[in-house]
Amino acid sequence: MRGKYIQLAVGIAITCLFLFLAYRNLGNVNIARLLRYPVDYFYVLLAVFAFAASQWFRALSWTRGFAPDIPVRKMFASVCMGNGSNMLLPFRMGEAIRVMTIGQMRRDYASVGVNLVLERLLDVFILIVLAVSVAFFVPFEPVVEAKLQLIRNLMLAAMVAGGLLLLLALRLRPRVLASEKTPAVARRLFHFLDSLAVFKSPLVIVRALCYLVCSWGCVYLSTVFGLMAVGIYGSKAWVASLVVIVLTNLIMLIPSAPGGIGVFQYACIYSLSLFDVHAFQRAILSVLLHLVQYAALLPLSIYYFMRGEFTVREIYRNVAKRQRARLSER
Repeated sequence: MRGKYIQLAVGIAITCLFLFLAYRNLGNVNIARLLRYPVDYFYVLLAVFAFAASQWFRALSWTRGFAPDIPVRKMFASVCMGNGSNMLLPFRMGEAIRVMTIGQMRRDYASVGVNLVLERLLDVFILIVLAVSVAFFVPFEPVVEAKLQLIRNLMLAAMVAGGLLLLLALRLRPRVLASEKTPAVARRLFHFLDSLAVFKSPLVIVRALCYLVCSWGCVYLSTVFGLMAVGIYGSKAWVASLVVIVLTNLIMLIPSAPGGIGVFQYACIYSLSLFDVHAFQRAILSVLLHLVQYAALLPLSIYYFMRGEFTVREIYRNVAKRQRARLSER
């Protein structure tokens, strides 16, 4: 039990350090004035609820797609713990926690890692669609527009290449397994791919994508409610929120500080500057929208962490058991 508290304290300490370093560089902003700014906390609560709901839909994208054999409650706990750890630890280390917790349930860490990569590719696909949509009616600066176009082109190329490789693997699978000349390595690779849900039924990708779209829709609503909380309404709130989630999430694809602290604020402030939002409101929203994510994720992740449904000791114990079983089989 003491180890849990130490891990939790270390994560919180790292986050507080990055928060201090990031918010110190927001400019000549009076923190006391930020705290006294009239915020509609009803919309803040709606924003927190919508962001928490996005994690539920993300869990459903696994239980209805990638891993239908896992209960929704367990998967939701894993998603909350993983994404909550991303808010506390640098370099998106929560992804490793998700692989370990889901792998503990399935007794298969490799396929979980591959499915997690597929989930992130679907996230990238959704962000590409949103970025292309945003580019039609938002006047970015030429430098930013060029960078966005480069990112979109690279992502589209990666998605096309990944899709072609997937189709090629599906098409070659029967021939490779049927041929006696197939090398053992290739045979093992295709047997491993057979364990992935997407190879058993390509509709898995469609189902997972639908739930991930719902998840991103909740993130979008959370951002809209955040803007409404500081008095930005109407079409400005709806369009600006779309730009905010595109730029903040594109820039946070690169592993960085816990929760993307610093880069999130930069992307948020720049996005809102395109819509003539007052400088002080931009500073408030760069803090408020980030705190909404912390308020939605941290209580849930700490709750599941303290319940002990997944413990590092149990994960290592299961891995050791699997290794001993394989050695005994040999």
